[in-house]
Amino acid sequence: MVQPADLARDFGVRAGVLRPHPGGYESDCWVADDAWFVKLWKQQGHPRGLSVLQELQDLGLPVPAPVPALSGALYAILDGRPYAVFPYIQGRTANHDDWRVTARALRHVHDLGDRPDLPHATLDEPEIRALGERLDHPWIVERRDEVAAAIHRLDDTIERVRSRVVREVVCHRDFGGLNLILDEGSNVAAMLDWDQAVIGPREHDVWIAAEGPHLEPFLAEYGARDLDLDHLEYALLARALRDMAARVLDEVDRPGVTTWGFDRIARLDNDLEIFRAHCSAG
Repeated sequence: MVQPADLARDFGVRAGVLRPHPGGYESDCWVADDAWFVKLWKQQGHPRGLSVLQELQDLGLPVPAPVPALSGALYAILDGRPYAVFPYIQGRTANHDDWRVTARALRHVHDLGDRPDLPHATLDEPEIRALGERLDHPWIVERRDEVAAAIHRLDDTIERVRSRVVREVVCHRDFGGLNLILDEGSNVAAMLDWDQAVIGPREHDVWIAAEGPHLEPFLAEYGARDLDLDHLEYALLARALRDMAARVLDEVDRPGVTTWGFDRIARLDNDLEIFRAHCSAG
């Protein structure tokens, strides 16, 4: 756990009280004196996405940039794990009822005229490949044929999308929900967690519309008219398998294997039918 003495030593930040914050799947988080947000990654190594946050802020997005450590780096190391400090943004996390503001905010990101220095999206899926080698894991062994079929379908989809030329934009890849902070007027106060951000097809973000009960109106609010159905199939299926793989391989959150894996796969074709009306004919 991060202590006030750690913040003073590594960042020159004076804080009295750190209270736990729900954080995310990949990190432990705290709020210090309602002024600072502290994020401690669960995995060792260099945290992705920190250097681009100031660029995103300079482009006009409400993105909190990290406080530089006294070393000059954007993070420090505590017990072998990287951690960073950000200004704390007051507000609440978005939920399914906030689909209008979420759709508009996503469109704003995709309409940026300039692009920050982000990697380009790839179709590599190392976690899903590892999942395919663990079909005998006790959490999925009874449904291994479903997992194998989903991975095979993903491979077929990847072959199709390789030949599809689509519009590329700044993609967050995990937009909305815990990563979108709204103020008292339900306006966007902050867009968080750009660790997975890339330059890639819009569909790699727009899949998030299927996470709530307002898929069709979300797409209308976003202004979706010429999406690519193959890229959407890839994005939806890869996200389900990726989230399943993370839980199986790390052996955490067994219920999430169903909620974020099997349940998403089960509704894939129904979701794609709704998306179809917002896709180009080609």
